[in-house]
Amino acid sequence: MCRRREPRSVVDVTTTPTVSLRPRTDDDLDMLFEIASELDTWEERTPRAPRPLTRDGFDAQLASADEDRGPGAAVSLVVDVDGTGLGVAMLFDVDHLSRHAEAGVDVVRSARGRGIGTAAVIQLVDFGFVRHNLHRIHLQAISSNVAAIRAYEKAGFVIEGRQREHAWVRGAYEDIVRMGILRSEHALSR
Repeated sequence: MCRRREPRSVVDVTTTPTVSLRPRTDDDLDMLFEIASELDTWEERTPRAPRPLTRDGFDAQLASADEDRGPGAAVSLVVDVDGTGLGVAMLFDVDHLSRHAEAGVDVVRSARGRGIGTAAVIQLVDFGFVRHNLHRIHLQAISSNVAAIRAYEKAGFVIEGRQREHAWVRGAYEDIVRMGILRSEHALSR
Protein backbone atom coordinates (compact mmCIF):
# COMPACT_ATOMS: atom_id res chain seq x y z
CA MET A 1 0.00 0.00 0.00
CA CYS A 2 1.40 3.37 -0.99
CA ARG A 3 1.44 6.04 1.68
CA ARG A 4 0.51 9.51 0.78
CA ARG A 5 3.19 12.07 1.52
CA GLU A 6 2.33 14.94 3.75
CA PRO A 7 3.12 18.34 2.26
CA ARG A 8 6.33 19.83 3.57
CA SER A 9 6.17 23.05 5.45
CA VAL A 10 8.55 25.86 4.69
CA VAL A 11 10.98 26.34 7.56
CA ASP A 12 12.12 29.85 8.34
CA VAL A 13 15.87 29.74 7.98
CA THR A 14 17.75 32.70 9.37
CA THR A 15 20.75 33.88 7.46
CA THR A 16 24.16 33.41 8.94
CA PRO A 17 25.74 36.74 9.82
CA THR A 18 28.99 37.78 8.19
CA VAL A 19 31.65 37.59 10.90
CA SER A 20 35.09 39.12 10.48
CA LEU A 21 37.96 40.25 12.69
CA ARG A 22 39.28 43.80 12.45
CA PRO A 23 41.26 46.38 14.43
CA ARG A 24 39.54 48.31 17.22
CA THR A 25 38.14 51.79 16.59
CA ASP A 26 36.82 54.40 19.01
CA ASP A 27 33.28 53.30 18.07
CA ASP A 28 33.99 49.91 19.70
CA LEU A 29 34.92 51.22 23.16
CA ASP A 30 31.41 51.08 24.68
CA MET A 31 30.92 47.49 23.47
CA LEU A 32 34.34 46.42 24.78
CA PHE A 33 33.62 48.03 28.16
CA GLU A 34 30.28 46.18 28.27
CA ILE A 35 32.10 42.85 27.87
CA ALA A 36 34.94 43.70 30.27
CA SER A 37 32.64 44.90 33.05
CA GLU A 38 30.09 42.05 32.90
CA LEU A 39 30.30 40.40 36.31
CA ASP A 40 28.02 37.46 35.36
CA THR A 41 30.68 36.01 33.04
CA TRP A 42 33.79 37.30 34.80
CA GLU A 43 35.19 33.86 35.63
CA GLU A 44 34.86 32.73 32.02
CA ARG A 45 37.18 35.54 30.97
CA THR A 46 39.79 35.92 33.67
CA PRO A 47 41.34 34.03 36.59
CA ARG A 48 41.33 37.16 38.77
CA ALA A 49 38.67 37.68 41.43
CA PRO A 50 35.61 39.59 40.15
CA ARG A 51 35.51 43.26 40.92
CA PRO A 52 33.63 46.24 39.57
CA LEU A 53 35.37 47.93 36.65
CA THR A 54 34.98 51.64 36.08
CA ARG A 55 35.13 53.20 32.64
CA ASP A 56 38.20 55.19 33.65
CA GLY A 57 39.92 52.01 34.82
CA PHE A 58 38.98 50.25 31.58
CA ASP A 59 40.28 53.13 29.46
CA ALA A 60 43.56 53.06 31.42
CA GLN A 61 43.91 49.30 30.78
CA LEU A 62 43.38 49.82 27.05
CA ALA A 63 45.94 52.63 26.96
CA SER A 64 48.48 50.45 28.76
CA ALA A 65 47.85 47.53 26.39
CA ASP A 66 48.22 49.83 23.38
CA GLU A 67 51.64 50.93 24.61
CA ASP A 68 52.89 47.33 24.92
CA ARG A 69 54.29 46.56 21.48
CA GLY A 70 56.90 44.06 22.64
CA PRO A 71 57.41 40.71 20.92
CA GLY A 72 54.99 38.86 23.20
CA ALA A 73 52.31 41.57 23.22
CA ALA A 74 48.71 40.52 22.91
CA VAL A 75 46.94 40.77 19.57
CA SER A 76 43.42 42.07 20.12
CA LEU A 77 40.84 42.18 17.32
CA VAL A 78 37.19 43.19 17.26
CA VAL A 79 34.62 40.58 16.26
CA ASP A 80 32.64 42.42 13.58
CA VAL A 81 29.21 41.22 12.50
CA ASP A 82 27.75 42.85 9.43
CA GLY A 83 29.60 46.08 10.20
CA THR A 84 28.98 46.21 13.97
CA GLY A 85 31.52 45.33 16.67
CA LEU A 86 30.03 42.62 18.89
CA GLY A 87 33.03 41.06 20.58
CA VAL A 88 36.74 40.65 21.01
CA ALA A 89 39.18 37.95 19.87
CA MET A 90 42.68 37.80 21.32
CA LEU A 91 45.96 35.98 21.09
CA PHE A 92 48.05 36.58 24.21
CA ASP A 93 51.03 35.19 26.09
CA VAL A 94 52.66 34.80 22.69
CA ASP A 95 55.89 32.77 22.81
CA HIS A 96 57.87 33.46 19.63
CA LEU A 97 60.54 30.86 20.38
CA SER A 98 58.16 27.92 20.77
CA ARG A 99 55.62 29.51 18.38
CA HIS A 100 52.53 29.24 20.59
CA ALA A 101 49.93 31.54 22.11
CA GLU A 102 46.77 31.44 24.19
CA ALA A 103 43.46 32.39 22.57
CA GLY A 104 40.33 33.99 23.95
CA VAL A 105 37.05 35.13 22.40
CA ASP A 106 34.06 36.84 23.95
CA VAL A 107 30.96 38.43 22.47
CA VAL A 108 28.29 40.65 23.98
CA ARG A 109 25.39 38.87 25.65
CA SER A 110 22.92 39.66 22.83
CA ALA A 111 25.19 37.97 20.27
CA ARG A 112 25.68 34.67 22.12
CA GLY A 113 24.20 31.43 20.85
CA ARG A 114 24.18 32.52 17.19
CA GLY A 115 27.44 30.95 15.99
CA ILE A 116 29.29 34.26 16.09
CA GLY A 117 31.79 33.10 18.71
CA THR A 118 32.50 29.91 16.78
CA ALA A 119 33.13 31.86 13.56
CA ALA A 120 35.40 34.26 15.46
CA VAL A 121 37.42 31.39 16.99
CA ILE A 122 37.89 29.81 13.56
CA GLN A 123 39.12 33.12 12.12
CA LEU A 124 41.39 33.74 15.11
CA VAL A 125 42.99 30.32 14.63
CA ASP A 126 43.50 31.08 10.92
CA PHE A 127 45.05 34.43 11.86
CA GLY A 128 47.39 32.83 14.40
CA PHE A 129 48.65 30.09 12.11
CA VAL A 130 48.76 32.01 8.83
CA ARG A 131 49.68 35.55 9.88
CA HIS A 132 51.72 34.89 13.04
CA ASN A 133 53.29 31.60 11.99
CA LEU A 134 52.25 29.90 15.23
CA HIS A 135 52.74 26.18 15.69
CA ARG A 136 50.18 25.75 18.48
CA ILE A 137 47.26 27.69 19.95
CA HIS A 138 45.80 26.78 23.32
CA LEU A 139 43.07 28.01 25.63
CA GLN A 140 41.19 27.16 28.77
CA ALA A 141 37.54 27.20 29.76
CA ILE A 142 35.66 26.48 32.95
CA SER A 143 33.94 23.12 32.64
CA SER A 144 30.42 24.53 33.01
CA ASN A 145 30.90 26.76 29.94
CA VAL A 146 29.69 24.00 27.63
CA ALA A 147 28.80 26.37 24.79
CA ALA A 148 32.34 27.73 24.63
CA ILE A 149 33.88 24.24 24.75
CA ARG A 150 31.59 23.18 21.90
CA ALA A 151 32.58 26.26 19.87
CA TYR A 152 36.28 25.53 20.43
CA GLU A 153 35.81 21.91 19.34
CA LYS A 154 34.05 23.09 16.15
CA ALA A 155 37.13 25.22 15.45
CA GLY A 156 39.36 22.12 15.75
CA PHE A 157 40.54 22.36 19.36
CA VAL A 158 40.86 19.11 21.29
CA ILE A 159 40.67 18.61 25.03
CA GLU A 160 44.19 18.04 26.30
CA GLY A 161 43.54 17.92 29.99
CA ARG A 162 41.63 19.06 32.99
CA GLN A 163 42.70 20.85 36.14
CA ARG A 164 40.38 19.55 38.80
CA GLU A 165 38.61 22.14 40.96
CA HIS A 166 41.10 24.77 39.84
CA ALA A 167 38.79 27.79 39.55
CA TRP A 168 36.57 29.44 42.15
CA VAL A 169 33.42 30.29 40.17
CA ARG A 170 30.35 31.90 41.72
CA GLY A 171 30.75 30.18 45.08
CA ALA A 172 32.03 26.74 44.05
CA TYR A 173 35.15 25.13 42.63
CA GLU A 174 35.10 24.11 38.97
CA ASP A 175 37.43 22.22 36.72
CA ILE A 176 39.41 24.05 34.07
CA VAL A 177 39.35 22.34 30.68
CA ARG A 178 42.59 22.82 28.71
CA MET A 179 42.31 22.68 24.93
CA GLY A 180 44.73 23.07 22.05
CA ILE A 181 45.15 22.89 18.31
CA LEU A 182 48.33 22.32 16.31
CA ARG A 183 49.08 23.82 12.93
CA SER A 184 49.16 20.28 11.47
CA GLU A 185 45.56 19.77 12.67
CA HIS A 186 44.33 23.04 11.22
CA ALA A 187 42.00 22.84 8.21
CA LEU A 188 44.14 25.18 6.06
CA SER A 189 47.23 22.99 6.43
CA ARG A 190 45.60 19.95 4.86
